[in-house]
Amino acid sequence: MKENITEKRLGVLLDATILRYCETMNLVDITSVCDSMFSHLLEGDLDREFISPKLADAKREEKAKAFSIARKYAYLCFYEGKADYWLESVDGYNSVFLDELIAEKVLDNYNFLVELAYEKGENAVKELVNIGQNDIIKSSIVDYARNTFMNDKILKNVLANDSYNDLSPKRKAILYEFSEGVLYDKYDAQDTEDFVLIPEEQLLLKIAIYTDDDRISEMKNLTEIIDYLGDEAFKSVIRDIHLESLNAKEKAKYR
Repeated sequence: MKENITEKRLGVLLDATILRYCETMNLVDITSVCDSMFSHLLEGDLDREFISPKLADAKREEKAKAFSIARKYAYLCFYEGKADYWLESVDGYNSVFLDELIAEKVLDNYNFLVELAYEKGENAVKELVNIGQNDIIKSSIVDYARNTFMNDKILKNVLANDSYNDLSPKRKAILYEFSEGVLYDKYDAQDTEDFVLIPEEQLLLKIAIYTDDDRISEMKNLTEIIDYLGDEAFKSVIRDIHLESLNAKEKAKYR
């Protein structure tokens, strides 16, 4: 049977927390134990016990750097950026779920942050802050981002793409919200792993074709286009391009 990494990760961290810090918690209350675990995790007290398979062969210095960056942005894994709200930090999970299941998912989101820091560096982690500019987020920023993108591989590559660094955070958030068909696309409608990042030039062409506006077709970057259209109209165009892309892939499945 395949080992459940998320379950094992939680078990190891809970054991370490109880062993070292039992005097600070109510041992018969799993919520209290998890509260203590998250507190010590974000202090760096549990880095050595944290299971992150992709860092298994990393050098000690590389691991330390990844965890240091992850701790700096750990608030992105929690609702309203507060570790005390870990029970509210996972979309679709609420009080009817066992605390352990929610804790596993929050730790899995934190592991994504550690992996991103290790594989792509701090600038990619910073990009998650721009995703957080979206007003519709009901859980944590990392949870929302992972649910919005098709898979973690695509999300990591989009976050590491610096093509749109001249845009304001709120304008970037529009691209992230409707990312498929706008920031990336699939080679094959049936394959969720095989994808390509969409160059800015190609996105500009998509917008020009959709709007059928001669002035837009002459513009050289997204900032020009957004300034011309206005943020709300631009968001509407990007949403429609995104939906057209999804509809086209859905039709392609039945050919």
